[in-house]
Amino acid sequence: CALGQAAGVSLFEGALPELPADSDAPACWRTFSCCEGSEATLSAELWQHVKSWYPKYHMRELLDSTPRMLERHYTFYNVYLRLQGSPLWRAWAADCYFGVIGILLNALPAIEFEEGLFVAQNVFAGALDMLMKNNKTVEANWTLPLEPLDLQLPFFLGVRGNDCQGSKLKVFVYDTGNFSLGSLFCSAGQWGVEVALHRYFAASACRTRDPDEADFFLVPDYRACHYHMAPTFQQRGLTRIEGDDYHSVLIRNHKDKYRRDADADATFRKLLGELPFFKRRHGMDHIFIFSDQGLIVNFTHTFPTWREEISHSIFLTTEAFTPGCGPSCFNPWKDIVIPGHLDWDRIRLIRQHNLPSSERTLLFNFHGRLPVNHGYYENVTVRRALTELAHLPNVSIGGFIEEYFEVMGKSHFCIVPEGTSSWTNHLYESFFAGCIPLIVSDRFVLPFQDLIEWSQVSIRWPQNEVNAAMYLYIRDLVESRPADIAEMKKRVDAHACWFDFYAFDDACSPYVAVVRALEKRKHAFPKYLHPEWWLPESGV
Repeated sequence: CALGQAAGVSLFEGALPELPADSDAPACWRTFSCCEGSEATLSAELWQHVKSWYPKYHMRELLDSTPRMLERHYTFYNVYLRLQGSPLWRAWAADCYFGVIGILLNALPAIEFEEGLFVAQNVFAGALDMLMKNNKTVEANWTLPLEPLDLQLPFFLGVRGNDCQGSKLKVFVYDTGNFSLGSLFCSAGQWGVEVALHRYFAASACRTRDPDEADFFLVPDYRACHYHMAPTFQQRGLTRIEGDDYHSVLIRNHKDKYRRDADADATFRKLLGELPFFKRRHGMDHIFIFSDQGLIVNFTHTFPTWREEISHSIFLTTEAFTPGCGPSCFNPWKDIVIPGHLDWDRIRLIRQHNLPSSERTLLFNFHGRLPVNHGYYENVTVRRALTELAHLPNVSIGGFIEEYFEVMGKSHFCIVPEGTSSWTNHLYESFFAGCIPLIVSDRFVLPFQDLIEWSQVSIRWPQNEVNAAMYLYIRDLVESRPADIAEMKKRVDAHACWFDFYAFDDACSPYVAVVRALEKRKHAFPKYLHPEWWLPESGV
């Protein structure tokens, strides 16, 4: 991994103990992994807690709310501060070498929040340095997933470069400060696209630091993530400050970490006020990313007066049909529909269950939020209609289940229904499962239509006709045309790369699609928006 070179001097240089040469010593002595604990370090019990999180350092969505997920990283950050403040680095490493690495990796998101991206880069480089000096993780029984150390973390820490698909575009990437704070933490889940596109262009050959040569100006803003970090009243499981019904005692300055619904319009206007080049072309060369329900995040409009300020700007959005706004919030001449982000681990696990067409036993499936298990979906009629098909043979329909990936992998079709808005990440999951999308969301504007022939990789069925007729159609299709189904499944597999935000350098990736779309918009820029004034050139 090149990160150690990119991030500077190792945090632990000169502080590591020498590995013992005695081959007769117990394995834990030879690898500094006995983790017996001491007053100078942690207790043996706490080292075991560290070990339980050690292989999950790159996974965020393991708890039941965004604030609790953040608490986990701050728990490790508090241990990191104790470690950092100790003159006995060597004692910590000698006691539980891989435990120290686990502390560093799990604390990284909180380190970025509190101390900035550069410090997080250097701490990561220190952890890598420790692994290079002692890589006996198997012998020590402290196994660690290594691919994220070379893939996810360098990318989200901003040190993995790319050639921008060979494009000649020039993109100026703003430094938006706290608006784009928390790359590692905010990279998870469907809203991770906010971070992925930021980090891609910030580390790309397309990036320019000269605003005068820029074709576009990217405005990083981790909007959805920051809204979702807000706690609820007496949130279950949160370690709250005594006498405070909302805020965590573990998350430093928790009340300053998230955005408030009541301040949505003022917050967005504050962001605009920090963009010095916005007014030069009335914002039409500025790019904003929307990763939830268009301009809505968690049922809150993030910029109610957007038409007055950013109506000319380019929207990269997962949702073309913002609830309560409809098609007027999306302009296909300038805006670009993008897929939601799927975590690397989720993609990998889904692909593990992708069976050949000949081995699939289910006609179709849907598992997720329904009117019967979630109040927000009480009036989503298409999902209610799905529950009425659950009793039919060779289908699997219901709420969340542990074997969801297996069910997708053995289904010929994955149903993609409308939810609280028209788009859903169920569409993109289906591609990694090799499961042909059966789209029952009439207003879902599909991404990358100039690159993907959607009729070749999916079926679209009217959402108000989800009934026995749909079931009979799919059953007949699977039973009477197995060769066609198998070919369609192959095309689905071949198109999954368009939705893989970890396909950084491939010819097929969401980055390729976004770059190509921006190239087209560059050549189609209108000329009718003039500066506010001009003077004749000399000699005229």
